[in-house]
Amino acid sequence: MKRLFLVISLIFIGLSVKAQDGEYHVRIHGQENKGVVLDAPATSVDSMYVNSNNKLKVRTTNNLYSFSFDEIDSLTFPWVPTSTGDIVYINYNGTSVEIDNPYSSSGVNITASEAKVTINSTSSANITYCLSGTANPGRFEIESVTTPTIKLNGVNLTNPTGKAMDLTCEAGIIMQLANGTQNSLADGTTSDKKAALMSNNDLLVQGEGTLTVTGLVQHAMKVKGQFNMNSGNLIIASSVADGIHTEGLLVQGGSITVESCGDDGITSELDGYINGGNITITSGSTDINAISADSTLVINGGNINITVTGVDSKCIKADKELTINGGTFVLNHSGNTSKGIKSDADITITDGDITITSSGATVIANNDPSYCTAIKGETNIYISGGTFNINLPSSNNGGKGITCNGDMIISGNNTINIETHGDGSTYTATSGTDTYSSSCLRAEGNMQILSGDITLTSTGKAGKGIKVGSKNGNTYTGTYTQGNTDGTGPTLTITTSGAQVGSSGGWPGPGGGSSSSRASAKAIKSGGVATVYGGTTDVHTSTSGAEGLESKTQINIEGGQHYFKCYDDCINSSGKIFFNGGVTVCFSNGNDAVDSNAGQAGAITIGNGVAFAYTTKGSPEEGFDCDNNNYIRITGTGIGLSAGGSQGGGGWPGGGGGSGGTITDPAQGYKFYTSSYTFQAGKYYTLSNASGTGGTNMVTFSFEANCTSNLALITATGMVSGQTYYVKYGNDAPTNPTTAFHGLYLGGTSSASTQAFSFQAQ
Repeated sequence: MKRLFLVISLIFIGLSVKAQDGEYHVRIHGQENKGVVLDAPATSVDSMYVNSNNKLKVRTTNNLYSFSFDEIDSLTFPWVPTSTGDIVYINYNGTSVEIDNPYSSSGVNITASEAKVTINSTSSANITYCLSGTANPGRFEIESVTTPTIKLNGVNLTNPTGKAMDLTCEAGIIMQLANGTQNSLADGTTSDKKAALMSNNDLLVQGEGTLTVTGLVQHAMKVKGQFNMNSGNLIIASSVADGIHTEGLLVQGGSITVESCGDDGITSELDGYINGGNITITSGSTDINAISADSTLVINGGNINITVTGVDSKCIKADKELTINGGTFVLNHSGNTSKGIKSDADITITDGDITITSSGATVIANNDPSYCTAIKGETNIYISGGTFNINLPSSNNGGKGITCNGDMIISGNNTINIETHGDGSTYTATSGTDTYSSSCLRAEGNMQILSGDITLTSTGKAGKGIKVGSKNGNTYTGTYTQGNTDGTGPTLTITTSGAQVGSSGGWPGPGGGSSSSRASAKAIKSGGVATVYGGTTDVHTSTSGAEGLESKTQINIEGGQHYFKCYDDCINSSGKIFFNGGVTVCFSNGNDAVDSNAGQAGAITIGNGVAFAYTTKGSPEEGFDCDNNNYIRITGTGIGLSAGGSQGGGGWPGGGGGSGGTITDPAQGYKFYTSSYTFQAGKYYTLSNASGTGGTNMVTFSFEANCTSNLALITATGMVSGQTYYVKYGNDAPTNPTTAFHGLYLGGTSSASTQAFSFQAQ
């Protein structure tokens, strides 16, 4: 690695001298004929190095670029001449033109018909052509075997019957915008050509001037090669078709503004790379892409500001992989079913500051809803960094924040804030009445949230914080994984407050099977197994049916700290629920705190985890509800505390289990406490092996609201069957606890001394 740094340093020492008629450049060439992905003057490159993630970093005067080695084919250092002799001057004057050609006898043939100039150059020199003046009708056309520099020095050309500028050069063209100048090119409505400015090979735009291009027939600019923007100010005033249509795209600096386009703003037929610069695009046209690539699109930096208002329009679109490694994005799209960022393949985001407002509505077509979405991936989405601020206002009914048809993996150092405010609704599907609703994060496949600071808020009817998987017949797919096996994980905050939609239960959304005409707000909803390894979870719901964590298959809590304050069930599963690690606190004020409908042994299992679950609703809602207390299992040395009403007779799927019960082969002592007792908010209750002020503080717990309990399960580390234990209370929390989390205290010294009740462990 040190040798690589030394070699690069020696190269830059040799390249640092800028020649009078040219300078050396640093060029990075992409794999698989992707062309040049970075072209910068050597004098502007501060350093090149490989970081700990095996990324090649290139730091220039204004930007920091990042490349994976599997993206790079080669690194070259070409010498780029600016000129090798005198300048050809062309000055337009109304309907005529003045020409000063020092190369007339050296292979540069220039003809002019009124103000229409045609150049044919066979000279081996890289000649600069300096254009100035105004002409209407006017035109500039050139064919050259070398790379000319077209210097726009205050030139304004309008050609009503064709292209204003036509560049055919075998080795590409350099367009130099003279410092401080205003330049313009425009075609006319009677033109039969495809652009106002046409380049038949690579086009490099640089300088410190301004060029305004107007396309009144089709494109404003068309480049049959790679369009490279290094510096300068390029304005597309209007275009009937695309603003800039190119075979390849490389934006490294300067400013591009597209003010009005009938089709795409900037579109590349092949790959596109945006490494820097400022891009601003505004469009009201239907079904357009502000920035698009028919192949892959990689954005490493720059400032991108886009507003699109047309139906089914996209701010940024790639037909293949879309990668964002940096940059600042402000995207606003308000058309129905429109998208902020969309890829027909994978989306990978490693860094960047992304702000998206998605205010378009959902449209039902052919019995199928189509949504307005901030970030949409047709396959997978990988997020390992960046800052996201996504807002879906109330006009976006049913829209999605970040969604994909495949898997979603969120890792690394990221900050994600998503708000959805639009209502869900019922609609007529092929199989009957169904529902749709908004989701902050949505994956049809699996979802992993491994790290990050994530805040999700949904206020619309039936809105979801996280939704994973789908239903096909009676089969649910899509697993949810949170955190890592070492207990680390995201800081996840989810709030939902929307009411129910429809009138009957079920699983809404695509995937076949029976229809559903009711949907409820959910914080986290998973079709497949939900496994929580770590991190910190803070969930709040406030409406009927609004559950905290729901899985149609199974829930495993393996680590981390998790708090659920819900109107409906805090944790609900059609299958089993395991507390194998971590600390979980569940407070429901309208239903069960923890509810398993597995209907078999082990429906709720206390392993080595800590679970404190209570409901203030009263009978028949419970702290732990599995339809039969005999289904509960204690397999480890964890802590399980529940409080709530006694079980009602019956329950799903079979007969009720009464108010008590016996747990088979428990790993430690436990008690079903069936006497009525009201736990008071503001008091601190300690489980101890002695009355009064003595004994061991096995666990202390407090309640956010008064909780009248007719059925409590108590089990704690060290409890032994047959021994007597005491629940005492006081006014103070324990001092120096090892864990203090939403009313649950582990360790420390408790001052509780007033006895609430005692019991003999089962």
